[in-house]
Amino acid sequence: MFIDDITSFRDVVYEQRFEKMEKDMKRRKKALEQARKRIAELDWIFKRIYEDDVNGTISHERFLKLSAEYEAEQKELTEFVHAEQNAVHIFEQDKADFDNFAAVIRKYVGVKELTPTIVNEFVKKIIVHAPDKSSGHRRQKVQIVWNFIGEVNLPGDSQVIERQRKSRTA
Repeated sequence: MFIDDITSFRDVVYEQRFEKMEKDMKRRKKALEQARKRIAELDWIFKRIYEDDVNGTISHERFLKLSAEYEAEQKELTEFVHAEQNAVHIFEQDKADFDNFAAVIRKYVGVKELTPTIVNEFVKKIIVHAPDKSSGHRRQKVQIVWNFIGEVNLPGDSQVIERQRKSRTA
């Protein structure tokens, strides 16, 4: 099980959850900052065209057209900022959860035997699906949902289970 190689397990989880997302989050944060700057710029522009309308520098019709365009752009940017902020917040929360999970992992490095306490700290729930006999062999899917990180697809999981099953029957 993963207790044998706990650091590899942590690395696999990190790779699956965050490695690719970190680059995306950097890009999103940059786009978020640009959108915020543009929103502030639109506020300033709107004030200027309002003053130009009041002073008679531009026609009122032109002011109405420009203000409608700027308000539509600002509304779109505000919705974009809200959505991106939520995505960044979720990523940062997931990252914090992973850090909590990594702390639990460090706590149990070198453990030789699983106890109920250790299992409860690592595992949120175990889902045992109904057996499937369609292939002529009895197969039963078991899902493990970990605390802090959810479900993880470990490389070679099905092979390990299959090897263990064969060694018991041999």
